[in-house]
This record gives sequence, structure tokens and C-alpha cells, in this order.
Amino acid sequence: MTRDYYEVLGVPRDADTQTIKKAYRRLARELHPDVNNHDPDCEEKFKEATRAYEVLCDAEKRRLYDTYGPDAFRRGAGGSGFGGFNGPFGDFDDIFQSFFGSWFGGGAQKRAEPARGQDLLVEVVLDLEEAAFGVTKDVEIEALDTCPECGGAGTADPSSVTTCSVCGGSGVSQTVRQSLLGRLVQTGPCTACRGEGRIIGEPCAACGGAGRSLRARTLSVDIPAGIADGQRVRLTGRGGVGERGGQPGDLYVQVRVAPHPLFQRDGDDILYRQDLTMIQAALGVDLNVPTLDGEEEVHFAAGTQPGDVITLRSRGVPRLRQTGRGAQRILINVVVPRNLDERQRDFLQAFDECCGEEHYNHKTEGFFHKFKQLFTG
Repeated sequence: MTRDYYEVLGVPRDADTQTIKKAYRRLARELHPDVNNHDPDCEEKFKEATRAYEVLCDAEKRRLYDTYGPDAFRRGAGGSGFGGFNGPFGDFDDIFQSFFGSWFGGGAQKRAEPARGQDLLVEVVLDLEEAAFGVTKDVEIEALDTCPECGGAGTADPSSVTTCSVCGGSGVSQTVRQSLLGRLVQTGPCTACRGEGRIIGEPCAACGGAGRSLRARTLSVDIPAGIADGQRVRLTGRGGVGERGGQPGDLYVQVRVAPHPLFQRDGDDILYRQDLTMIQAALGVDLNVPTLDGEEEVHFAAGTQPGDVITLRSRGVPRLRQTGRGAQRILINVVVPRNLDERQRDFLQAFDECCGEEHYNHKTEGFFHKFKQLFTG
């Protein structure tokens, strides 16, 4: 029969998390098999305490336990199920070490994995056309690279490398001492060889035995078509080299797109403002309009109004890593002549006298409304 978890930990049912944690620490010191090895039941007692701790320190599990008791956690009963204990902390030795570190022994320690190389970030500035259609750019970086003098070995004389006599090549050292709790064993990186398991008698003069040195490199980076300002390109494994043969880091290329004198980008679309004289707008005109692909002849119909928009399909930016392109949207701006002489004023006055209200359409959307729609979507 499963004992009550509050009874196992020796805490009242209204105990707070801190009280439960303190109670578990106390029991863990008493029951851990490495300390209490004279009690054949200590392992089961420790597992029982750990089960109780895991449930009572989790608000949701504790609520279920208080409502349904241990049945809430049996397999097939709608709970997570303990079965043989296998909680988020791993086995009972792992959860013990999460509280007390690497004291009390508990298994062989492995040499630390070689450190991964440093990730790097570099910025490139593109013009709009380069961002739209893609480009290859050379970037310069400065990062730890394999030492050219020793080839990463850390020494020019391999015969000078010996196995560390302190750790026997494991890279891990242990300190053993007796205490009131019994035999305590603390493990950690070997201080004699800094966890490498070897001693270099004659370190490389260029890198000091590290096998890496700071070097400048130039890399060619393919920028994909359709990339936008602020996006990044990741080059896996092109960052700094790892320590002792560890995995290299990555290179991130931050893209900045410079402002364009004619165009403004809106997603995959290109925005362009075309000025027409009031005569061109009234009578209609064909004009060569700049696009990302070069000039293109565009027809502006008679009666074109300020704020009208003409859309050129597939003249925008290619969609990043997709097919198709955005559009180019041309916003019409009608310019009004200034500084008229007397003869010009007379012509316009005569035109105004013979042009009635029927020639003007006051129901169209205003220029500013269309302008706002164009540039804000």
C-alpha cells in the first residue's frame, strides 16, 4: 500500500513549497544509498521520498493528489503515471545531484565534451536591386581558426604530448574525504591538464598550445533573391573553430538594405510615385517609367486623377525562396504650374470659363486617402 506522501516527507498537508523542499533535502541526506549503504531498503525509501517530493512540489500534481490520492498517477488512470519512477529529473541519483552537486560519488564522470566554436555576426549593406535579385558578397571576419603553425595539434612536436599523470587521461579528477555523512567524493575537471587528459611539454609558440589562433578570413556569401532589410543568412559551420576538435560555430550575415532614390519597398511590392502635369493627366499620355527591370512604357489614361494607382504585375521583388514576384504600384501625383505669365493665365481663364462641372468628378476618393492606402496597405 502506498504511504501518504505528506507522511513520507513528514510535513503537514498545508506545508508550503519551501518546507517540502527542506524536508526532502533532509531525507535525501539520510537515505541516499551512497551514504546509508548499511540499510538494504534505503534505495526504495529514497525513491519513495523522491516520488512524494516530485508530486507535492508541483502545483497541478499536488492538486490532483489532494483530490484523488495516489490513484491519480497510476498508468491508465488519466494521469502521467509513475510505474517504475522516471520523472523529469531522471533517476533518483540525478535528482539527488540536482540538490547536492557531485558529492557522494554516484558513478564515473566523463571528460567534458570539446567546446563548440563561437558564433559570429557580420553585417552587409545591399542596394534594393541586390536584395531583390540576390547577390554574392565577400565578407571579412576575424575569428579563432585552426592554428596554421601546428595544424591544431597545439605543438610542433607530437612526441612532447604525454598522458596526464593526475587523471590518467580521463580529464576528470576526484577528491575523497570522510565526513559525518560518510565517504564523500567530489568530481570535476582535472586541474593539472584543465580537463584535456594530456600535457603538452612543448606548446606551439604561435597559439600557446590552444591549437587555435585569431585570424582574419574573407568568405563569399550567397544572398538569396527577395531578402529584406533586417533578415539574416546563416552559414552553418563557418564561424569560429571549436576547441580540441569541437564543432565549429555558425556565421550569421545581417542584411541591411540602403534607401533607394526612386522606389520604396512594401513587402514584395515596389512603390513608385509618378508626377504628371495637369495637361498630361487630363489628355492622357504614354511615359517610360523606371522599374527594377529597367524602363517600361506605361499608358496613363485621359482623366487620370491625383492619387490613382496603376499596378504593374510581376514587376516587384521576387518572393524569398518561393516562386513569383510582387507588383510595382505607381501612385499618380498631378503637379500644378506656377509663376504663370499673363498670356498663360488668360488661356487657363478661358478654359475654366468653358469647362463646366460635368467635366469634374467630385465623388472619387481624395489623394490623401489613396496615398495613405498605398503606403500603409
